[in-house]
Amino acid sequence: MKISRNFRNSSVKLAAALMLALAPALDASSLRLFPLSAEEWARPRSGAVIPQLDAVRSAVRYWELGADAMIVIRHPGEDSGVLWAAELRDWLVSLGVPADAIDLRAGSGDADEITLVVGSRGELEQ
Repeated sequence: MKISRNFRNSSVKLAAALMLALAPALDASSLRLFPLSAEEWARPRSGAVIPQLDAVRSAVRYWELGADAMIVIRHPGEDSGVLWAAELRDWLVSLGVPADAIDLRAGSGDADEITLVVGSRGELEQ
């Protein structure tokens, strides 16, 4: 029985070491973009509707995977884009994303779209 117990312990240690070794490689290029159109956002919003939006659902799921992840909301620069992004940030906070893990930045490139960019703080703060 010692051999099988030793083998099992070695296997567990090896698997743990591999997961730790591969984790930085998975985070090295982890940016993901989730577009949210003005048309989707124009629907009546509620606590039941917002989590159903594909971009929001996918961005929050991906954000949850990273230990040091954050969400950047790239929005159209005019006043309506700023308001849209601020409201979206508030909804994300209500879904459990800490406010300090969300950053608003002008420059979505499209007046009819917001892009949720999710990745590690290191990638997004460059």
